[in-house]
Amino acid sequence: MLKKPLAFIKKDFLNESSYKLSFIFRIFSVLTSILSYYFIDKLFGSRMVGYLEEFGVNYFSYVLLSTAFFSYIGVGLGSFSGRIRSEQVQGTLEALLMTPTKISTILFSMSLWNLLFASLNMAIYLIAGKYLFKISFDNINILSTLVILILTIVSFSSLGILSASFIMVFKRGNPVGWIISSLEGLIGGVYFPVTVLPVWLQFT
Repeated sequence: MLKKPLAFIKKDFLNESSYKLSFIFRIFSVLTSILSYYFIDKLFGSRMVGYLEEFGVNYFSYVLLSTAFFSYIGVGLGSFSGRIRSEQVQGTLEALLMTPTKISTILFSMSLWNLLFASLNMAIYLIAGKYLFKISFDNINILSTLVILILTIVSFSSLGILSASFIMVFKRGNPVGWIISSLEGLIGGVYFPVTVLPVWLQFT
């Protein structure tokens, strides 16, 4: 049952790790993002205090956690289209679809590497936050967090499948993924609380 999903993970790992410099830069970009948020907090954090009272954290803690979890939205939204496009470029998509493997298994397995990499990104965010910047995570409800993560990935996966259909037809160009990811980052409370936005945007 797990043989095929594990084979996909192994394939994607070997493919990604073969481009070692790119792999390292993707990890490095997480660290540079953390430093950027830290200095933004130093510069503007005091102006955000009133908006963050209900969360009980400063701006750096808020944006660090929200960005860490935001990557899971990308798992549901972008995994299918990204992996399908990768298979198209490599010329292996048709061969993959001709194997005696259910489409549902292929789609599920395609998303696993992105899920693991998003988890690695989140681990880097949390470890850096705790040990380098002394952020306390004692008040986090782990069970509720896991439930929300699962529901988030599942709900965005349906949009991800719709997004992947554009890749299948047009090869390049993914308006659904671009629109949703852009709007989610802007009005989803990732980089700042939604209370900063105009009232008419807070309920969209």
